Amino acid sequence: MKMLKFLSVVFLFLTAAPAWSQENKLDTNQIQRLTGLTGKMNTEEGVFKVTSPRADIKVSVDRWTMPPFMGLTSWAAFKTGMKEQAMVMGDLVLFQDEVNSVMTAALENGLNVTALHNHFFYDEPKVYFMHIGGEGTVQTLASGVKAALDAAKRVRAKSSKAASSFGEEISARSSITPEPLQKLLASKGETKDGMFKAVIGRTAKMPCGCEAGKEMGVNTWAAFAGSDDNAVVAGDFAVLENELQPVLKVLRREGINIVAIHHHMINETPRTLFLHYWGRGPAKKLAESVQRALLVQKGVAFNISPADYEQVRGSGAIVIDVCTPEEFAGGHVPGAINLDVNAPDFAERAAKLDKGKPVLVNCHAGIRGARAAAVLNDLGFSNVKNLEGGLAAWEATGNKPVK
Repeated sequence: MKMLKFLSVVFLFLTAAPAWSQENKLDTNQIQRLTGLTGKMNTEEGVFKVTSPRADIKVSVDRWTMPPFMGLTSWAAFKTGMKEQAMVMGDLVLFQDEVNSVMTAALENGLNVTALHNHFFYDEPKVYFMHIGGEGTVQTLASGVKAALDAAKRVRAKSSKAASSFGEEISARSSITPEPLQKLLASKGETKDGMFKAVIGRTAKMPCGCEAGKEMGVNTWAAFAGSDDNAVVAGDFAVLENELQPVLKVLRREGINIVAIHHHMINETPRTLFLHYWGRGPAKKLAESVQRALLVQKGVAFNISPADYEQVRGSGAIVIDVCTPEEFAGGHVPGAINLDVNAPDFAERAAKLDKGKPVLVNCHAGIRGARAAAVLNDLGFSNVKNLEGGLAAWEATGNKPVK
């Protein structure tokens, strides 16, 4: 009897665990066709890897012309997934003027961006390495890799030489007006020589049990220089792992350049990653971009796609439109109630709703919705979903508002 039970358990394990059978074997021909790259199968690991050497621009490291074989080859490795059809991990070799176009293409085409850094000293032109990953269908992942590589090719098609500047010069003397930025970032900040800097702290526990916070470097910051009309913002976001992709997406949508993604500590709890950014434009607009990223970061757990939003809406969720009454009257999601997030009594009115039901939040573009979702979470609502992209994204997928 014991032997029969043992064999039954083994049988269940073998049938439940993914196997390298014909059914879940990677379609390597599809991967090559979609990426446009030739690959090689490692049968021992079940991994199919495609490669793309960067031979279009000569790179010297320490005054030595470096061949692609020595670390200048982009690659993407595919294997059968446990939850999804496939997973991919990869590393893309990029020049400075390619990085953000490629990052946007990757994020918009089903891939995660997991790190961005350098591998060399004294390289000319400067080379960056963008690590990517993702789970999904082979179609989505391979197409995402192709989209990212094509984005780099489009940059190079405009100029065979890597750019050395973003363009317009920054004024040597700064004259930033701090008050509008302080209000947007909810921080008094610091001023020096016409510049302004806001620092927002969070905490992490180190292996010794010590708590590290704002002054120990666990912080998000934004520093502004130049003039109000022609400013630069430099900064750093301290993000948890599940916050990284949403914050990257909003910063790229806002036109902010990402210059590094890495860690600053080891063995901290929770694990904290840091992304460094650089933006150009009017100071107030740059501060608004940072503010949007902060709001999305705070409400990151609540973001939901229009398709998923509709699915939850059909299950009897409370739908809250947080726009102004005038905007609401111009068109809203069927069945929505209007609670203006900017009204002084928003929290008071929202607190009267049923906390036992799932809540769907939307505004016109998703930013006010993220802020409202964070307020609802603080009020004790445990199941809040914010419509990513707002009513505009919802309508773009074919849904019709009512008036």
